[in-house]
Amino acid sequence: MNDDGCYWVENPTDLDVTLRIPGLRGQPAECLSVLFSTTTVSIAAFGRVVWSAIQMGISNADECSFLTLDGEDGIPIIQMNVAKRDLDEGDRWGGYILQVGEDSIL
Repeated sequence: MNDDGCYWVENPTDLDVTLRIPGLRGQPAECLSVLFSTTTVSIAAFGRVVWSAIQMGISNADECSFLTLDGEDGIPIIQMNVAKRDLDEGDRWGGYILQVGEDSIL
């Protein structure tokens, strides 16, 4: 499913998420990192958080992973695998982003 730069596919135990954030245009993929918590995700460029969001559900942050790639038009691609918390396995989130952080670059 596509939701304004966030493409996601929900599985019983996890979500596969692809982000293309226009505000990151020109940032090399190698400078980006993703910080997971149980309820939020944050993206850092050169160690500084530049985008964050509240997730639709609770994740198991220790089992989440990410990959960054250089994308077309200078917008990096961030691919994430978000593991659902054990208690939530099989429960549908119905999306990935509940709310984007107020200080996020868009």
